[in-house]
Amino acid sequence: MKHWRRRTQPAARRGRGNLPTLTKKLTDTVAKSANDCPLPEKSYVIYWSQDKDGFGVRVSAVGDRAWVYERRVNGKTVRRTLGKVVGRGAISMSAARSKMTITSGELELGKDQSKIRQQERKAEKLAKKEDSLTFEKALDDYVERKVRRKDGKPLKARTRSDYLAMIKPASAKKNGDLMRAGALCSIADTPIARIDGDDIRGIYAATLKHGQRVATYAMQVLRAVLNWHGITVPGNPLGKEVAGRDRIVLPATKGDPKPIPPEYLAAWWDAACSAGSDEVGGSELAGDYYRFQLLTGCRGVEIHGDDYGNEPIRVRNVDITGARIVLRDTKNRSDHTLLLSRQALAIAKRNVKGKKPNDELFPISDARKTLQAINTAAGMEPLTVQGQDLRATFASVAEALVSVFTLKRMINHAAGGDVTDTHYVKTSEAQLREGWQKVANFIAK
Repeated sequence: MKHWRRRTQPAARRGRGNLPTLTKKLTDTVAKSANDCPLPEKSYVIYWSQDKDGFGVRVSAVGDRAWVYERRVNGKTVRRTLGKVVGRGAISMSAARSKMTITSGELELGKDQSKIRQQERKAEKLAKKEDSLTFEKALDDYVERKVRRKDGKPLKARTRSDYLAMIKPASAKKNGDLMRAGALCSIADTPIARIDGDDIRGIYAATLKHGQRVATYAMQVLRAVLNWHGITVPGNPLGKEVAGRDRIVLPATKGDPKPIPPEYLAAWWDAACSAGSDEVGGSELAGDYYRFQLLTGCRGVEIHGDDYGNEPIRVRNVDITGARIVLRDTKNRSDHTLLLSRQALAIAKRNVKGKKPNDELFPISDARKTLQAINTAAGMEPLTVQGQDLRATFASVAEALVSVFTLKRMINHAAGGDVTDTHYVKTSEAQLREGWQKVANFIAK
């Protein structure tokens, strides 16, 4: 065991200070002499050759052995395994020293074969993984794990449903009508790493037949999923690196507001107040629902809820004394307080009477017939007012009566990148309540 005796070495020698060194010339026989070698107490120990050239044998706690080489490169100690000493694939010491010479030269030139092979293996593993990751699976992963950067909240259930609908195949509705395939259905089974520029152009051209808004939405979702998974598409027509002539330029998303024309607003309001009567028809409850939406500027889903987790306004949510209603987790993922005008409060009071706390404030399943009756009674044909148009009407009326910052808070719009609104303007509850009252007075008079 003398030739395996541990011996203290100068600390400056290639970073191998206080490590064991052989007291006998290193040979194949010496390296293989397991019976004479004391097993290390730690995971492994390296016995360095007497030649002090960075060549040695690494011995593990279980007796495995390998030739190793160590040297300094750019001020850092680099160690590489050259081959096994015993077992399958073992090499001789002379072969190991030959590899050491080659490895030393490559390291000197900045070429590290070990890292190159490691990167190649990583790339191969990644390629196999990406080939098994279809766009459908990638989209599923995106909608389940994506969170908003500013608050860490996940996507709303309705948003997830809309995204997943883009990969659904064509199907028949209950009434026999055909529902067309989702905008991204054609690439659902395509490995996400194999999607190319032609695929994207083909999808854009196909969806453009159904309208610019549909095509833009499909491209936005596709781009988001690709970016989420770190996929770079060669010649991606949505990327800025592509020449302008070959690029798909998505227009800025614009709304299409259709508020009630001012000349019809008084007639529409009177008809809504008379809903359920012989003159107008429909139901009084539905008339109250539409008048409440117009007076508050709410989205319809914020009042009646939906099947995607949006709760309707319930009796317990209505604070009659404080003349307010708090809407929870709205579209922009924040709570929104409605400060009820006198007119809106009167509607709320009438509809909470005789109901239990968990009952809906407006228990209606479909009020469109009443809305049609109101439109007809107001003499608006062939114009048609939809539910979302009432929110646009509220905003159009408020725009002339309150500041733009107050309006944004009344309709629960995020400040976005508006520095003035975010850092300087603080709208009080009194200002907001006054704003809602001004709008209600204008509409009701």
